Amino acid sequence: MKQIYFLILLLCCMTTVKAQSNLTGLRAFVNVVSFSEPDGGPALGLEYRIKNNLSVALEGQWILYNLNHYERDNHGFRITPDIKFFLPGRSKHYKMFFAAQALYKQVNLYQNYIVPHIEDGRQVYEELKPYELQKQMFALGGRFGFQTNFGGENEKFFFEASVGLGLKWRWTHYNQDPPENSYKEGNDWFHVNSNDVLPDIPFKVRFGYRF
Repeated sequence: MKQIYFLILLLCCMTTVKAQSNLTGLRAFVNVVSFSEPDGGPALGLEYRIKNNLSVALEGQWILYNLNHYERDNHGFRITPDIKFFLPGRSKHYKMFFAAQALYKQVNLYQNYIVPHIEDGRQVYEELKPYELQKQMFALGGRFGFQTNFGGENEKFFFEASVGLGLKWRWTHYNQDPPENSYKEGNDWFHVNSNDVLPDIPFKVRFGYRF
C-alpha cells in the first residue's frame, strides 16, 4: 500500500495547471485497490463524462480469492455504480469531486465443518465436510477525491483517487445447513456476524483511458 500512496502523491505533483476546455466522453478504467481487498480480484469499469462537472460510472469486479484464506475456492462478483459531481476549482479545473455510490456484492465459498457421527449414543468418528456459504452485501455511501488527466498534449490517460464513508448491510446463508452438533474448522482472523449493519469505507485508485 505504501507504493500506492507514493504514486498518488507523485501524480498530484505532476498535475498540470492548464485549463481543459472539454472533458466529456467515454472512459475505461481499472481499480487497482480491488486486488488487495479481502474478497479480491480484478475490477474494471466504464465512466461517461456527461458534462465537465458531471459523470456516471459503473465498476464490476470478478472475485477470485479471499485474503483471509487463500486455499478457499472463493468466487463471486461486485457491482458499483456511482455518480460524480465535479467542483470547478481554479481556472475551471474540474478535478476535485464528490461521488454518491451504491454497491452490491455476492460471494460463494466453502467452509469446512467437523461433523460428529453418533451410534448407540456415543461418537464413533468425525467427518470433515465442506458446506457452501453465500455472502451478500449492499452498501450506500459517498466518496471525495480527485481525477486528473495526463499523457502528452491530448492527455488520453487519467488517474483517480478517492475515499469515502457509508453503511453496508451484510447477510449470509448456507446452501445446505451444517448439522446442529457440528462445528466450523478454524477461525477467521477477522469475523463479523451474519445479518449485520456495518460502516463502509470505500477507497478507490483508478487508472484509465479517455476515448
